[in-house]
Amino acid sequence: DAQVIYPPLTTVSSSISNSMPSSPYLIVSRLYAYKNVHIAIDAFNKLGHPLIIIGDGPARKHLQRMARRNVTFLGHQNDATIREYYASCRAFIMPQEEDFGLTALEAMSAGKPVLALRRGGALETVREGVTGEFFDDPIPEALADGITRLNDAYHQYQPDKIRLHARQFSSERFRAAMLKLVRS
Repeated sequence: DAQVIYPPLTTVSSSISNSMPSSPYLIVSRLYAYKNVHIAIDAFNKLGHPLIIIGDGPARKHLQRMARRNVTFLGHQNDATIREYYASCRAFIMPQEEDFGLTALEAMSAGKPVLALRRGGALETVREGVTGEFFDDPIPEALADGITRLNDAYHQYQPDKIRLHARQFSSERFRAAMLKLVRS
């Protein structure tokens, strides 16, 4: 048995309404093949919903070639700009398996639901039906189904509850847990 201390999260405040139907979905990620961004692009190409992708990497040119007009690439952005996109997005998309998944929690700290692959760190941070939804297979059809389920249940997501959940991973809690561990 090991004591788990989650990494510190920089929270994002959001005063923007969570009910903006035309708000884009958001991915913040390095653009490598194993991040599965291609799966999200394929799903969004078929659904036609707007998707913004923030990040850069060796797969960017390939991903841009496969994307339709509803998918926008912004490349690398500074932290302040990323916080603005978290605050104004409809939901955050995490198509990859991560050890933890800090970007999903950053989106949650802005009160936004997350659609995540049901693997890895997302299992510890996403609460199905409360802070987001899962999809089970890293394929476009499963991700598209998750988007549909998230949209159907969108009215149930409460930004304040999502933000409260994200506070469990705050830098203040991290600091307190580390101090407690060092003192023991």
